[in-house]
Amino acid sequence: MSDRPPIEFAPLAPEEEYHAFISYHGKDEDMARALLEMLEAKKFKCCYAFRDFIGGTAVTDNIENAVKKSRRTILLMSKNFLQSEWTQFELLRGLHKGMMHEKQILVPVLIDIEEDEVPNVIRNINYIDKKTLSEEDFKYRLCRTLAAPSVPMQAALPAGNVYHGLAWSYYYGYLKLILPGLKGRVERSPYWNKDITKRRIVPKLFILLPDSCFCWSSMKDNDANIKEAGHLEKFTANRSGNIGRSYQNFVYEVYAPDGEKCYCVAEYATPLMSMYEMEEGTIAGLDFRQRKIQKQQFVTTLEQILTHSHSEKCSGAFELVSYDDHMEDGSLKYPISKLLSERVKEELKREINRAQGSSVDPEIPVGVDQAMDQS
Repeated sequence: MSDRPPIEFAPLAPEEEYHAFISYHGKDEDMARALLEMLEAKKFKCCYAFRDFIGGTAVTDNIENAVKKSRRTILLMSKNFLQSEWTQFELLRGLHKGMMHEKQILVPVLIDIEEDEVPNVIRNINYIDKKTLSEEDFKYRLCRTLAAPSVPMQAALPAGNVYHGLAWSYYYGYLKLILPGLKGRVERSPYWNKDITKRRIVPKLFILLPDSCFCWSSMKDNDANIKEAGHLEKFTANRSGNIGRSYQNFVYEVYAPDGEKCYCVAEYATPLMSMYEMEEGTIAGLDFRQRKIQKQQFVTTLEQILTHSHSEKCSGAFELVSYDDHMEDGSLKYPISKLLSERVKEELKREINRAQGSSVDPEIPVGVDQAMDQS
């Protein structure tokens, strides 16, 4: 390597503890450990999961912390890597950090995969193809990359951090408008009963979050135990030049497996359908595995937004309902009526307990079953 320029280490930033976090699949442990030993012998500071992750801490928190404290994230991209949800999560967190700071921090290293197998979401990022390099050339290129300061991220990543923008857009463009007044609209509807023991609807929006991201046009198309009941009253708001824009939520009649009936205001989180269509369209650069991780991150981000103090007016007006809708027969017809009826029933029990000043656990029946019989 004497004919090559010497590698100069750019100092780590104050918030950086490591030059690199090594992301790998467990089946590639030997390769990852050999890489770790080589880098640390050359004075690089590395974060290595097996050694540095904190026991008793959630895996997701360990990953977040590792990516946050590392200048770059090395992705040992093998066929094993592409099949793991955890390594995909590490990829996404690295991409998220890069986009937040407008830096390219991911260093994909192709082990036994070809260029066309690289996930679309990072295909425009420079990678190191270990298969095509001598061992010395590979070490030099990797070390030079890790020693250099962070550089601006390349533009036009095909999909990128989809979930973050969708979650915030969903909140500011819709939920922030409809949730604060939802309780009043439910209480003024024909489905409301002032007698709490006879009530069969709760004043909240059930936001459905299926893993497939597919959103049925009507829930009755998904589940025969759900029927369309009617709309809540309309309300209007001036929005982005649209004067008097109308908003209206829908009420469904839901039958539990035992035939008991209740009502609920429910709808799918529409940004999930955008993710589904992005995958179907392929041009957006989102594949099945990436979409699954994006969905998980969308739910986490949405929950953080809605439970933050700035969303206080939305408090108590929603419930996030996340579920795996992939059925054994290959369909997406998950029996959502069972899930919704259980959620409504549990909330009605809590309401009765609060009204009665009871400390009884909401799972213990306190009259709701009898009240539901009076349909």
